[in-house]
Amino acid sequence: MKAWNFIDPKLGGECSGLPRPAARVLVVSWLALLATGCGEQRISADELVTASRSVTVDIGRALALPPPASFPVTGVTQRTYENAVSQTVSLATRGRTPGENAIHIAFFTAADIPEAAGVEGNLLKDPGIEDFAIAKEMEERLPGVAMAPSAVFVQNKYGPFGYAFGRGTGGEACLYAWQRLAGSDSLFRPKSGMISVRLRICDPAATEASLLRLAYGYAFNARLKRPGWNPIGDGPAPAPELGQAGAPIYPQAPQASFDEAPQRPQAARPRPARQRSSVPAEPQAPDPVSIRPLEGYPTVPPPTAP
Repeated sequence: MKAWNFIDPKLGGECSGLPRPAARVLVVSWLALLATGCGEQRISADELVTASRSVTVDIGRALALPPPASFPVTGVTQRTYENAVSQTVSLATRGRTPGENAIHIAFFTAADIPEAAGVEGNLLKDPGIEDFAIAKEMEERLPGVAMAPSAVFVQNKYGPFGYAFGRGTGGEACLYAWQRLAGSDSLFRPKSGMISVRLRICDPAATEASLLRLAYGYAFNARLKRPGWNPIGDGPAPAPELGQAGAPIYPQAPQASFDEAPQRPQAARPRPARQRSSVPAEPQAPDPVSIRPLEGYPTVPPPTAP
């Protein structure tokens, strides 16, 4: 019992010649050291440092999604910057061309957007849509594929965009599309933000028109909740005759898409006339007549010679 006198002062006044106040200080120090040792075994979330700043988020939190009944989403990787949030929306990949099908999208804040060069720190550079910048991106995301930029003007529901088409491994169709959306600045909205979109798709069973449909049909699934952030702009106003008297609106037949030609009724093909052979048929020899007399009938003698 004397060994525990320094822990419980009630059992004794002194321990090893130490007065009671010194024993209490020793007990408190020992308990604090014991609690510190137990606390060091626990790991907090802030102590874990990973090699990448990107995190995986739920598919429902994707900034953009492909059109329905197209390539399914397999994963979403997100990284947050001081001036932007970027995501890589991975899509199902069936081809043999190196790389993965994905939508690369970034939402920039209403703060000043840094230039493409000379940016340091946790800031995302403006990707840019210059020819050199797009060619460098295609070399990284479509290595070894000869991509030909299209000179045709195309525009989806958000605005104009550009694209390039090429043939990957085994002749599979590959498309790379880019789009930059930025609202018009004004005195009351000096910086309304910016959205950068890149679409990389390769598929062995697709055509240029079917892949281009993805660039027309993709949709945004989120926005930044910041005052003045509106890079897409306001939607168009409805037609002035909508809901007015004396302006009937009749249903219209659905129009064929850009890759579907209107089907026309095909006329029935006339049956070809049967041609008769110009070669005369060979006469068949008649069946030989039997000269043997029939049984049961009288035999008629032949006529006598004159």
